Amino acid sequence: MSCFASAGVEPGDIVVSGDAQQTMTYGMDFERLWYWNLKPEQADKLARLAVSECQVDYVRVGIDGGAEFEEGQFDWSVYDKQLDCMTRLQAANPKLKFFASPRPFHEAIHDRYDKNSVQAKNSPYTCFPLWIGVFENPYSDKRKFQQFKWDKAADYLVRQIQFFNRKGFPIAYVDVKNENDVYYFAPELKQMVLRMRQQLGDQMPKVIAPSSYSWRNGVKWMEQAIKTGNADFFDIAASHNTRNQGSPEEFVSLARSLNRPVWNTELHSFHGPDDEAVANTQILWQHIRAGFSGINDWLSLGNRKKTHKMFRNVRGEVEVMRTYYIFKQLVNTSGGGRYLPTNIPDNLTTTAAFIKGDLLTVWVLNSSPKDVKDMTVRLPGRRLTEATIQVMHWGPDNRREGVPSHTKMTAADSFTIDALANSLYCFTVHVAPSEN
Repeated sequence: MSCFASAGVEPGDIVVSGDAQQTMTYGMDFERLWYWNLKPEQADKLARLAVSECQVDYVRVGIDGGAEFEEGQFDWSVYDKQLDCMTRLQAANPKLKFFASPRPFHEAIHDRYDKNSVQAKNSPYTCFPLWIGVFENPYSDKRKFQQFKWDKAADYLVRQIQFFNRKGFPIAYVDVKNENDVYYFAPELKQMVLRMRQQLGDQMPKVIAPSSYSWRNGVKWMEQAIKTGNADFFDIAASHNTRNQGSPEEFVSLARSLNRPVWNTELHSFHGPDDEAVANTQILWQHIRAGFSGINDWLSLGNRKKTHKMFRNVRGEVEVMRTYYIFKQLVNTSGGGRYLPTNIPDNLTTTAAFIKGDLLTVWVLNSSPKDVKDMTVRLPGRRLTEATIQVMHWGPDNRREGVPSHTKMTAADSFTIDALANSLYCFTVHVAPSEN
């Protein structure tokens, strides 16, 4: 009998398993810097909020094809804005790691050509410069992908990584590609990575792949990698959910068969605006419950119109949105800790739990219009060491930051909670070492 159906457990109880699962790591995303035109003191404020007050492990940044638009012709000034961002982030958190991802090349094309030019209007979606990912008629609707020059791709990425190293920003993780699931496949990418490792030696970042457009595309890419015997060159299996196609559970299952950690390196749909932020955490919990251990959003900094982003640049000043405060609570209470499986009672949307040292957190999402009262949270095999349980609540009528309160334990291994309608809760308890 599982702990979810053990003696004395009522159907509406939330039961937290003692079987700790994946270790959690989190990041922020500054791969695009469209809105990094903040006032200097506001840029410092954003850096502090993003990577110091919110204790993320890494920040995702871009590898800009504009730095070598044509082979051997360098323009490192394209990184001026990004280096300013990275400098402020590193000052706010000297232990911060950087994760470099090839930025879609149409961004460099748009920077170089007039917006009304055929190049800007009809640029291909590829993460490598066009002398690496070669197209016939690249600026035509009839374009055809011809060749991936993996050796040139390796040398290109090495030069980019070495540039960041020289500037004082060692790269801890690198994407071998950014989506582009129909152009770049495992056999060539493996050769690319082997060539990079030969050149970079102990400066070689951990390799992330395939960072696919969707879970479904990621499964297809990894299946092909396994079939061709080329699934052994990357350290972390990752996907995006730019579209929620396929199954996150299927992606995790396949990645775990390769004994790889599983990340989402662009978590979409986890966003605001403030009045939708609570319900939109469902996609976050879905990933964690499926087995994803690494998570960063996409485009952490938006502009005034982008009310769905964690941060907004409003006339040069930072506005902090509700999604940030939810993410910060999750990061600071579970980063470096482990996920604990939980059941989902029928009257709730979802649940999740984590253990980090003696700190155990239980998250409860009730997206329904009805309150759910007098539920018991049970921690079999664990003993609460403090009578007071800290509560953080985000509901339809309270502030972005959430409202803190507290409740009391009702037994040595349980406590009783209410979950109001359209609300998200984080319950924080201190526990003795597990007896399981």
